[in-house]
Amino acid sequence: MTTAQSGSIAMPLFDRFPRLREALPRVELGEWPTPVHNAPRFANAHGLKSLHIKREDKSHPLCGGNKVRGLEFLLAEARSRDIRTLVTFSSAGSHHISRTAFHARRFNIGVVAVIVDQPPTEYLQANLGVGITAAAEYIPASYLTVLVKTLGQVLRNASGERSPCLYVAPGGTSPLTCIGHVNAAMELRDQVDAGILPMPDYIYVPLGSLGTAAGLALGCKLAGIHAHIVGVTNSYRLYCTRGRLLRLANRTIRLLHRHDPTVPHVHPTRSDVSVFHHALGEGYAKPTESGRRLIQEMLDLECVRLDGTYTSKTLDGALQFIELHGTHDRHHLFWHTFDTLPLSNPWPEQIPPALRRYFISRQDKSAPG
Repeated sequence: MTTAQSGSIAMPLFDRFPRLREALPRVELGEWPTPVHNAPRFANAHGLKSLHIKREDKSHPLCGGNKVRGLEFLLAEARSRDIRTLVTFSSAGSHHISRTAFHARRFNIGVVAVIVDQPPTEYLQANLGVGITAAAEYIPASYLTVLVKTLGQVLRNASGERSPCLYVAPGGTSPLTCIGHVNAAMELRDQVDAGILPMPDYIYVPLGSLGTAAGLALGCKLAGIHAHIVGVTNSYRLYCTRGRLLRLANRTIRLLHRHDPTVPHVHPTRSDVSVFHHALGEGYAKPTESGRRLIQEMLDLECVRLDGTYTSKTLDGALQFIELHGTHDRHHLFWHTFDTLPLSNPWPEQIPPALRRYFISRQDKSAPG
């Protein structure tokens, strides 16, 4: 394995398979490797031998989180094809949309986002503010019309009404963007080899659009990390399945092998991955009471900030999984994917009328935001 590195260009996957460096365009966005936080006070409070936290929230000083790794490949692909517009769809407060718009603007690439409503959360307004400030175009839709409206935006390109565009799946998830998380597992192996943390027995990761978990499952196979991946459902039970996760990992290894035949044909199996649904609560973006308690506890004990939609539910699921399987004496790694963005303040005239209700909490402090 390569040695642990610092700085923005650390790519142990490319160091191990040099042909990939030439075959896969990549722009430098993040600060790698992301740090690992030892959490002994939280571990002791829950009777754990050890708990470490992979701080993906530290991937960028202004707009970080787990999406940055995939965006390095997605935006490079768009630039290589002279794409000027990315078309996607998601929920109103999507991390994917806000991070994509923020980082794409650096390359003069626009984002058109078809959005559906979601319950108010503590991050929704901040994400919308970042996207609006980055000139993303938001198009409200319902669950019945979201696909039709998204297709309509893509077809505007075919009609010549718009400069070349690229459709991006929800969450920005594809085999190409999963490569960023394959590299994250290689990066983790370097940190283990450097003595920064013990070899994990279990890695707990949010399941939203599945890209982070699929990339890690594959990356751990390539890196020789024999940890069990536990994906904790944060979005929709019917979507977050082990089969779908494994199929995405298999599509990713085929992409890597196509670009570099020396990449071995490794495949995560059902025994390598678990999917845990029992921390979801009432549904996506609806915080749970146990999650709220963990947010405060993690802040008090480790000065690490969680959110109510993804990371607190993932940590809750991890603790439930540990209790269920009696694995308190093993080494646990929590994959922290959420970056708390500062509240962005777009000018009132920048906010589309259909989105203004999400910003009403500026005037009404009793409203959730």
